[in-house]
Amino acid sequence: MEATSTGRGRRTQAERRAQTRRRLLDATVASLIEDGYQGTTLRRVIERAGVSQGAQTHHFPHRVDLVASAFEHLAEQRIDRYTERARALDGDRTERVEALLDLLWEDFSSPLFTVAAKLWVAAANDDELRERLVPVERRIYAGVRELAAQVVGELASEPDFERRLAVALNAIAGLAMVRAFDPSGRGRGRGTWEYHREALVRVLAGS
Repeated sequence: MEATSTGRGRRTQAERRAQTRRRLLDATVASLIEDGYQGTTLRRVIERAGVSQGAQTHHFPHRVDLVASAFEHLAEQRIDRYTERARALDGDRTERVEALLDLLWEDFSSPLFTVAAKLWVAAANDDELRERLVPVERRIYAGVRELAAQVVGELASEPDFERRLAVALNAIAGLAMVRAFDPSGRGRGRGTWEYHREALVRVLAGS
């Protein structure tokens, strides 16, 4: 009897293609973290992924296709993690705001944000890359906005909540950039997030 993909048998062609695509995307993300945008060449990604050049060309004909798809892959991971973690957040108004901010800080302090920052720097001089990143970044912001509404409940219906959320996100992004790229190490002090967190709670909660 022929083996099927539902048991322990052979994988279907579609499953093999999906796995190859995932390996290429994961290898691209790893290369972006370790080597930066300029160092993330097609050859290096192929070596990391352990696939053939033909397989890479089939899925991603050009470098910008691969990098932009990796950025989208990261965005999906970030949004999925937001959604999963949001289900576990509860408490009163202040506690929920604190939990939301901590979740955002955790995300912006991760390698995923570092990759995004490196790509945006590269996109400043690459029109094609920038055009590919913009719609994905908008999806990320929409996901954050939806997460915030889920977590803070009625607070999200206040007229200026979106502006307060934007202030908080910009502050968190700035802190994360300092933490990741400041060569002096001043952004890595233990009290940095705690110090700003208290002020951001007041901003976001409107108190």
